[in-house]
Amino acid sequence: MLVCVTDYNRQKGSLGLCKQGVRGSRQLSSIIPNSKGLSQMNIRLKSLLNKFKRFLFVTFGLIFLGLGIVGYVLPGMPGTIFLIIAAALFVRSSDRLYNFVVKNRLFGRHVKDFLETGAMPLKAKIISVVSIWVFSLISIFLAPYTWLFKGPVLILAIVGTIYITSRPTRRNSV
Repeated sequence: MLVCVTDYNRQKGSLGLCKQGVRGSRQLSSIIPNSKGLSQMNIRLKSLLNKFKRFLFVTFGLIFLGLGIVGYVLPGMPGTIFLIIAAALFVRSSDRLYNFVVKNRLFGRHVKDFLETGAMPLKAKIISVVSIWVFSLISIFLAPYTWLFKGPVLILAIVGTIYITSRPTRRNSV
């Protein structure tokens, strides 16, 4: 006997389900799950996935926050970019941590300005582009590697320069 359960599957958005040899309502009910139980299971699964995603965003945000704070202390290591990444992760996961980053008296103004406008101060753009090219050229000409290393360094320097120069310039601050 061939039993096709098309009404149930049409409601769920799938094609028909046909089983050969199914007899009786008891066996048919094993094919069709209780729709109430299925929706509760989907809600629990979505809730669990949202909690996991939030956990990942907070975890990576804290890592980038730590790198950003270290970047403000160590010379030569960038700090603001890591704080911008942390704020972008926190905006999707934790209002309290996001507010900590954008309202911080030391670096909050720079992060918030970049997130809102995408603009960079002229001085920061000049320092960034000069640093990119100085260290890229040192790597290209003084490193004892082949062009398998030097090629990507050159490409990344070009891409970084294009990105930085394409940002709007904010002239009124550092």
